[in-house]
Amino acid sequence: MKKNAVILFLLMNVFTLPFFVVAQEAISVTAGHVRETIPGTDVSAAYMTISNKSEQSIKLIAAKSRLSNRIEIHQHLMVDGMMKMRKQDFLQINANSTATLQPSGYHLMIFDVQAPLTDGETLAITLYFDNKQEVTVSLPIQGLKQKHSHHHH
Repeated sequence: MKKNAVILFLLMNVFTLPFFVVAQEAISVTAGHVRETIPGTDVSAAYMTISNKSEQSIKLIAAKSRLSNRIEIHQHLMVDGMMKMRKQDFLQINANSTATLQPSGYHLMIFDVQAPLTDGETLAITLYFDNKQEVTVSLPIQGLKQKHSHHHH
């Protein structure tokens, strides 16, 4: 009898484990960075690509970091011929799709930064989704000046 119970226990765990793993890997974040703060300011922005590999649409509903109590989802929009930035309640990421947070599009605005964000460092940001999933990413901080490599021939 004990042998059957052990086999049943093992089978239950073997068959439930892959579903848990798949759920954890449903959201991935790549190609992210945070802009360094301009001296004298306490505002920055974060950019990244969020992939939803699940069969369900999800929404990014919040973000938090130890260096800021206020991170908002924003979108640049063209309104009456003027580019405006608007706070959004969420960012929807459709099933098996990606959302790119980038300059002049969706992005995370980081307000009230408690210490300067410096090129070469990293900032951990936790993303909160409406399916109760949380993803913490460590994003490199990039300088305001784009780095270009110049090759002389």
